[in-house]
Amino acid sequence: VKFKLKNKGNEFLVIWTTTAWTISFNLAVMVNPNLNYAKVQVGDEAWIIAEQLVSDVMSVVGKKYHVLNVVKGSALEGLEYIHPFYEKLKSIYDEIKSKSAKMHTVVLSEEYVDVSEGSGLVHCAPGCGPEDYEVGHKNGLPAFNNISTRGEFPDEMGEFSGLIARKDDPKFIHALDETRVLIARKKIEHEYPHDWRFHEPVIFRTTKQWFFRVE
Repeated sequence: VKFKLKNKGNEFLVIWTTTAWTISFNLAVMVNPNLNYAKVQVGDEAWIIAEQLVSDVMSVVGKKYHVLNVVKGSALEGLEYIHPFYEKLKSIYDEIKSKSAKMHTVVLSEEYVDVSEGSGLVHCAPGCGPEDYEVGHKNGLPAFNNISTRGEFPDEMGEFSGLIARKDDPKFIHALDETRVLIARKKIEHEYPHDWRFHEPVIFRTTKQWFFRVE
């Protein structure tokens, strides 16, 4: 998925995900400050991808390209982008942005970003996973995730209202395609957490918890 950089003409951050439903809860993009990132010319657009993964990504996309320049990931910190669902969820995103200045910007993470797969830019949804939560918390981003205990999107999520996390991934992929930000799709095999009792795939959801200390 390509995220358009704000005030940068036709420049985009290229991220990937295996959980399309979490894109609606995206609050940042993580890059590794020590990796090299290439700006790649693709038609009339420039895409930012980890240098070591350019050929892998472009082989899936299937388009001609050439590398314009290369910078360290640390140089990308703070770049602001326009979320592909901004117009659909404007009021929600604007409210979060008013309290979290780093929302929808590039943040740094050495621990959770590498070049083992994907594009070298990792979509960060602090309310949808422990690693994302850690990075989000460090950068003043809230754990935004308002789905119900059965994974249903609430009324305030506009056209996504009533959809079920994971089950309705194809509908989120379609929404990304309609917004013209989906640059490729590919089936991959990877590990995914399952419930130990029912052996069904799980979703992560932040909740408030209380703990009692006995002295």
